This record gives sequence, structure tokens and C-alpha cells, in this order.
Amino acid sequence: MDWIWVIVMALRQTSPAPADQWAVRLATLDADRAAAFAEADPTRLATVYVAGSRAMAADAATIRSYADRDGRVVGARLRVLTCRVVRTGSDRATLDVVDVLAPAQVEWGDGSVTDLPRDRPSRHRVTLHRTRDGWRIAGSRLR
Repeated sequence: MDWIWVIVMALRQTSPAPADQWAVRLATLDADRAAAFAEADPTRLATVYVAGSRAMAADAATIRSYADRDGRVVGARLRVLTCRVVRTGSDRATLDVVDVLAPAQVEWGDGSVTDLPRDRPSRHRVTLHRTRDGWRIAGSRLR
């Protein structure tokens, strides 16, 4: 029976914990979100958010606001500091996440750059839904 524990421990070393798996999934979605900001292309947010979500509408409005002034936000990556699974199901997950925005800046059409204010860690309740295209963020609420 001791060999079973060896296998269990080996699997734990090679397979991330559930919260880590969700943190990786969030990082993947955030990479697409950061690309949407950097390209000033709100249509790219469809790979990040559930269609019609308030979070998607807010990000799209921000992207358009900068684009209307000939700017685009680069470096807008969220760093997940902690991720705790609150609830999961086959098509939904709720996470308690503490994250911080990486140093970001606005690149303007004239070549100038403006640093955005530094962020502080904040805690969010993030809800993800499984869609036919994969997991998407349905909402994020400040805690």
C-alpha cells in the first residue's frame, strides 16, 4: 500500500492544485484582455468575457475612450496574487481573487507615452462560465 502514496504524492507534484488551475485559466484570459487593450480592439474581448457582461462593456468603453483620443493601453496585465476556489460546477466557477495591475502606460498616436497610476492589490469575486468556446469571465465584483 505504500506505493499508492508515492503515486499520489507524485501526481500532486505534477498536477497543480485546483486554485492554481483556475489562476492559470485567469492568466490566459487576461493575456487576451491585455492584447485587446494594446491593440485598441474591443472585439477581442469576446475571447475573455461572456457576451453582454458588464465587465466586457466596461473594458470595451475604456478601450474606445483611449482609442478616440488616439491612444492604446499597453502592459495592462493583471497579476494574480492569490486565487481561492469558492464554488465550482460543470459550467460555472466562483473564485476569490486578489490581483494587481502591472505597470501600464498609454501609447499615444504622436509617439508620446503616459504612465498610468500604479495599482494596489484588490480583492474580487470572479465568476466564470463555460461557453461552447471555453471558459469566459461572466463577472467580477470588488470585495
